[in-house]
Amino acid sequence: MPELHIEEIVDAVKGDILNRDRCVNNTFSHFHFDTRSIRSGGTLFFALKSETNDGHRFLPQLENRKGVAAVVSRNFDAAGLFIPLIRVDDPLKAAHGLASFARNKYRHIKYVGITGSAGKTTTKEFIYQLLLHRYRAYRSFKNWNNWIGLPFSILNMRGDEEMAIFELAMSSPGIGEIDLLTGILRPDVAVLLNAFPVHLEFLKNMENVVQAKSEILNHLGADDIAFISGDLEHLREKTRSQKGRKIYFGRNSDTNDIVLKEIIRYEKGTIMAFDFFGIEARFETPLINRVHIENLFVAIIIAQHLGMKNVEIREALKEMKPLPGRGVIKQQEGFTIIDETYNSNPEALKKTLDWVDKEYKGIKIAVLGDMLELGENEEQFHKEVGHFFASLGFDRLITVGQRALKIAEGAAEEGFKTQKTRSFDSSPEAGRFLNEKAEPGSVILFKASRGIQLEKSIEEFQANEK
Repeated sequence: MPELHIEEIVDAVKGDILNRDRCVNNTFSHFHFDTRSIRSGGTLFFALKSETNDGHRFLPQLENRKGVAAVVSRNFDAAGLFIPLIRVDDPLKAAHGLASFARNKYRHIKYVGITGSAGKTTTKEFIYQLLLHRYRAYRSFKNWNNWIGLPFSILNMRGDEEMAIFELAMSSPGIGEIDLLTGILRPDVAVLLNAFPVHLEFLKNMENVVQAKSEILNHLGADDIAFISGDLEHLREKTRSQKGRKIYFGRNSDTNDIVLKEIIRYEKGTIMAFDFFGIEARFETPLINRVHIENLFVAIIIAQHLGMKNVEIREALKEMKPLPGRGVIKQQEGFTIIDETYNSNPEALKKTLDWVDKEYKGIKIAVLGDMLELGENEEQFHKEVGHFFASLGFDRLITVGQRALKIAEGAAEEGFKTQKTRSFDSSPEAGRFLNEKAEPGSVILFKASRGIQLEKSIEEFQANEK
């Protein structure tokens, strides 16, 4: 971020300065909420407080750091602390206010906001990879997508970018969170990918999921636009009546303005056939994961809207790569490993299982772990995945975690032989079992929610040569 003067920072966060005479510089270009991330002067630290920690505890660590200041709560006792302090009612809300100020100050940048129950990070990264071929582009750091991560992602831009892409996510309580984030970002382009039964621990039902995700449309201006999945009836119904320009995308030609008409696999990758308001176009990519193709479809639409020509997009597509833990395909010792360990939910898992089943012949093994945050019906969601799994051509099922036992139970109910199933409490156990028992030539899919750390199964599986 270009330097922000201390006076405009104070004004933006509605604060007042203590120890103003200690300022060795009047501008700041780095903004952090973790003292371990501070590497240089010109840094403003925000003392955030959570249920388990309080950033004010770490302020003494900044005492001898030249050019560093901090945003603190007004009720913080600063006696004996001689660094510049900006006192505010709430440091987190101050970060929100400063991020909103920075977004408005650098309004020459085109801001893209993405939300949905699945595919946010992959779509964000694909848009970023495409835009880099023409523009100075930025995207939010890793999964910094909530009420803490988003403002600091904005504040750590350089400010000379032309395009910036952010993902917007929610946790608890859900309702109102996307509205809060969208109000800070005020995206020029809003993207609503989908709404699936996730976060039901606090959202309770699909009606609330749809309402929460649709909040990304709440702050559209007259010049802004929203791209929305038109394949999902509940999203179409919810968003049709909302104000603002909207374009619907998806596979269904009856409900969408931009249609992914066909996905054609060939030896070197995939061909996608699009229909843009009646105009057809084709794009080729080395990616083969069908779920990624759907995310890439959205990325191409956004890149086009932001000014990229099809010839530029086609050139950029030659270099597209999946993200770690999101469909990376590895070959080792005759095995094909599909790493989907970053996250999982029922709909995404079914799509991935279906793709693997259609894409690969021979021996197929699925290592499936718990899906988290599914609420009171979590057992039924896992069991339904098991039912679906049994309808496919997999040869073996490995489950990890207590919830995933219901996947095995559901598969057995639909006739999948129990002797082809093994269940483990931990990820490393599953990996060691595969290391000993998996037959060379097998295709092995690993997929679970982030909390299961299923990547440890892959590490154990790869630990010893076959």
